[in-house]
Amino acid sequence: MTTWVNNDGLEVRFGSSKAESYKGGQLSTMSDSQELRIAITGTDVPSADAPVDKKVAIPSGAYIESATLVVTTAFTSGGSATLDIGLMTDDNDGTYSTKDDDGIDAAIAVASLTDNASIACNGALVGTTVTDSNGLPMPVSYGYGTAAFTAGVAELVIKYKVS
Repeated sequence: MTTWVNNDGLEVRFGSSKAESYKGGQLSTMSDSQELRIAITGTDVPSADAPVDKKVAIPSGAYIESATLVVTTAFTSGGSATLDIGLMTDDNDGTYSTKDDDGIDAAIAVASLTDNASIACNGALVGTTVTDSNGLPMPVSYGYGTAAFTAGVAELVIKYKVS
């Protein structure tokens, strides 16, 4: 299988490659706002800041209007775990750096991540315009603090406008 990235940043594949499953995607709404929806599974959350899905990202220059974490299955942990949600920047060499590891929300306690909970995220990047120095989209990142999650499923909904 051969792959390469074209000038638009799209991956092109040749041969017998299989489609990849993504953890989220962007939705167009009937307004100026766009939505990014990302599935978060508790057991997938790493201890160190990492992209949820490198292919699902906020465009550089976007104004983040709001972010909401909607829990569909309660999160559990072997201790008092917390969840940080932020953004990363693409270093344009296949690696990523942290832009703000808790810029979407910081230290959401496992006790708050209950069935049907809707958590309004209030990190420093919410209500601001986010930019990448290379002009590249910024993947949403996550990481846990204190203890690993042993269960839980949520959907992160980020509403933004692109100028």
